Amino acid sequence: MHQLICTREKAEAANFNFELEVQGFLRNWICQNQGETLLRFDQSLDEYVSNNALRDFFLHSVHPLKQLLQQNAIACHLGRCADEVYFDPTSGDPLLAPAEQRIYNLAHRMDSEQMHVPFRSVQPVKQTEAGDTADIATYPAESETIRYNSGNHFTSRPANGNVFDENSKQCVAKSAGNLNVIFERGFLEDRLHDIKQRMIALHEAGAQGYQYFVICSRHSPKEGHFGASLVIMDPLNPHFPIRVLVCDTLLKDLPNHPRWWNHFIAEYANVFGEAIGEVIEDLSHPLQKVNVKGDNPYRHDWDCPYYVTSMTNALADIVVSDPDLMVNGSLKEVHDAMKALMQDYYHTDQTIKDRQDIKETNRLKRWNSGLEVIRDLLTDVASNSSYQV
Repeated sequence: MHQLICTREKAEAANFNFELEVQGFLRNWICQNQGETLLRFDQSLDEYVSNNALRDFFLHSVHPLKQLLQQNAIACHLGRCADEVYFDPTSGDPLLAPAEQRIYNLAHRMDSEQMHVPFRSVQPVKQTEAGDTADIATYPAESETIRYNSGNHFTSRPANGNVFDENSKQCVAKSAGNLNVIFERGFLEDRLHDIKQRMIALHEAGAQGYQYFVICSRHSPKEGHFGASLVIMDPLNPHFPIRVLVCDTLLKDLPNHPRWWNHFIAEYANVFGEAIGEVIEDLSHPLQKVNVKGDNPYRHDWDCPYYVTSMTNALADIVVSDPDLMVNGSLKEVHDAMKALMQDYYHTDQTIKDRQDIKETNRLKRWNSGLEVIRDLLTDVASNSSYQV
């Protein structure tokens, strides 16, 4: 991960030019769609462009974000890399142009999951009618808890799904041979049932050789926290694992365990029986230690998917490079091998990186998750000529 070095002055200049591009686009749209300017009322053209034209465009257009992305200058700005963005040194928030923030907020109101660009919009109740981010003093009285827990960084279910799909795509691509990376929506117990059924089928087919299952999933409907696991199975005994290693992001000093430990145990026991509790080993990493007392609590939700993806990738890579280590290696040996691969979060001497370095790494990953959605939409635009302004 490289250092983010865009200056505020450079970002403001780019944002100013973007404002001009959006205004020009809206003026052209108004000329061609006079019958759809319902929110203009008695405003002058300049006032309408400044206040309500973008909202009218979103209300009266099919796939408005995709239509905007057909404009090269607009697409270049929305799809810019993180080193062209200024991030506030205190909050970590990107400096967005006013029209850009409106676009993300208005897109958040759309039904399409693709329209929800992760980490760049706020809840509709925290928006003005025009799509600006409202002053916190105007938030509904009953939103105090939401305000505290998610601030102006709310990620909707569709946006969370987009982040999950992005991480899933890169991890599942590692599946090959006897390595199976399972990175699916749903919960851990569902995935364990899937594994057991697959092993029964392999047993009946007379298959031989260990199967390695790397799982990334939420724990359960009750506890939605993400975790990673490695389950090693032998087709000769499809009902009970050879070894189970589970990874959380809140490693405690043994014999204590992370507070989600009981959920790991319960979900495994529901599939493999109570004896599995004697087999499960704690391979957690102290990545959430960078979130100290006083941090906004929503930052855990921001960072957790990236921590667990890093652990999932490391487990998969070790299975490929040294499967014997996964079967016979000590917990410390496996843990150290993971740290050597998790270079976003560990130094080469295997000490965890400084809090500020990890925060910057995750900030870049969050921006790139939004970039992934924008680029998917751009691919859609390029391949489908039916999207026309």
